Amino acid sequence: MGLNKGPFVVDQSVSVDDPYDRNDPDVISIPTPGDSEEVLTVDVCVKQPHKTQVLLDSMVQVAVRATLSPFPVNVTFVVEYELERNGTTIASITNEMDYLAVGSTPGVNGRHNNFPNFPLVDENPNQGNNTYVLRCTNFSPNPSPFITIGSRSLKASLFEC
Repeated sequence: MGLNKGPFVVDQSVSVDDPYDRNDPDVISIPTPGDSEEVLTVDVCVKQPHKTQVLLDSMVQVAVRATLSPFPVNVTFVVEYELERNGTTIASITNEMDYLAVGSTPGVNGRHNNFPNFPLVDENPNQGNNTYVLRCTNFSPNPSPFITIGSRSLKASLFEC
């Protein structure tokens, strides 16, 4: 078996200059533990689910700012990344990071991390329209640093075999 046609690709991406800029409408804030935000969405139409695979690729830039004291402090944050199909989680990764304080400005301590490619092959898409969502949830311990989502991308490649 081979590909009948080349892959069909749909994607969404957002590019942000400063992931700490709360006034930028493209920056997503998830400041409180337990908060969850839909980061990106793509729709894929599947005609023959038994002959179709959907390859999902994603990337998220997570920025963390702690203003928990008058001076820079060490920060622990936890973010869960989920890929959903039609409202059901099909994959998730939880990322816990400890950052040492940086900088010398009182009350400002910022770091950011790119969560690299989160690839997934969906071998069981539903027939019809499938909505894929990349969601991020703040599971940081209290007191939580302020977490924002900057640049990000979600791409779905549809392969018919």
